[in-house]
Amino acid sequence: MNEPAASPGAAPLLALDGVRKTFRQGGRQIEVLRGADLTVRPGEMIALVGPSGAGKSTLLHIAGLLERPSGGRVVLCGEDCAGLSGQQRALLRGRSLGFVYQYHHLLPEFSAQENAMLPLMLAGTGRAAARARAAELLEALGLEDRLGHRPAALSGGEQQRVAIARAVANRPSVLLADEPTGNLDRETAGRVFEQFLKLVRGSGIGALVATHNPALAGRMDRTLEIAGGRLKERRSG
Repeated sequence: MNEPAASPGAAPLLALDGVRKTFRQGGRQIEVLRGADLTVRPGEMIALVGPSGAGKSTLLHIAGLLERPSGGRVVLCGEDCAGLSGQQRALLRGRSLGFVYQYHHLLPEFSAQENAMLPLMLAGTGRAAARARAAELLEALGLEDRLGHRPAALSGGEQQRVAIARAVANRPSVLLADEPTGNLDRETAGRVFEQFLKLVRGSGIGALVATHNPALAGRMDRTLEIAGGRLKERRSG
């Protein structure tokens, strides 16, 4: 890894404490999470690994305030989210979190720059400042020649880089990514992840990244494996 992990003494941007999640299916309850604990600090990238169905997406949804846990606490940027209303959770989510998914979900009628501008303008940023910020991010991701291209004119890797720029446009504290390179071939995934890594580390964002790619997981600061509804740190070597 090219840069050091976050300082162990830094206050966590995101903390999950004993998080449980139970779903009811038919006449029985299914425990997906059984006391998951984690912390994400500034500048730290954490890989979340585990087999399909282990609960990675559920954990990301809870960390992203998209679902409420059945038990335990989620603390985001120092705020305990347990007692927050739906509106308060939405405001905190919009202010503090960025999301990257396996599929880019770009708006086809807008250019790369306009797609990256959208979250800025929705947050009240003026058009000129939004255009400048979007251009800065896209250029950092190697897309300086693609600002005016619509998604249909971009490759899969280019589309995903636009989605990454969009996710960090509002300078979130924490980035949550669910298989961000899972829809790309191995070579393209490596290139996209390299630029993703530089962008996140350069901004001081904390990132939690679900991935099935062991090569990518090995380039992050820590790897957490979800198994049996709990998280354990996977030691390198």
